[in-house]
Amino acid sequence: MKLVSYAGQQVVTTDDVADALVTLAASLASEGESAAVQIPIHVDGEKDSADLIVGVGNDLLVGPQSSNGDDPDFSADAAALREHRFYPKPTAEDGDVDDDGLPAIDLDLDRGV
Repeated sequence: MKLVSYAGQQVVTTDDVADALVTLAASLASEGESAAVQIPIHVDGEKDSADLIVGVGNDLLVGPQSSNGDDPDFSADAAALREHRFYPKPTAEDGDVDDDGLPAIDLDLDRGV
């Protein structure tokens, strides 16, 4: 579990959600952008959600948080963050190949890249 500090508040979420959130926030900031995102949080043993604006001008601090018992499964929520149009996609330089063994090419037509 990870503790996310944002705008003077702290919320608890899973490692995969926190990692995806930090990566997305950094990517948005590097593009000079911001975006509103919703993340799942763990409150008193129950799933809830928090809305955040991440990117340029929005500080985010993520650190470890101890937990008792099993961590909740927020993997679908982490995957949704990774699908954001500004989330960095693997490139051919990263060693990705397609089904034919050729270098994978990421064309993001919305961003003109």
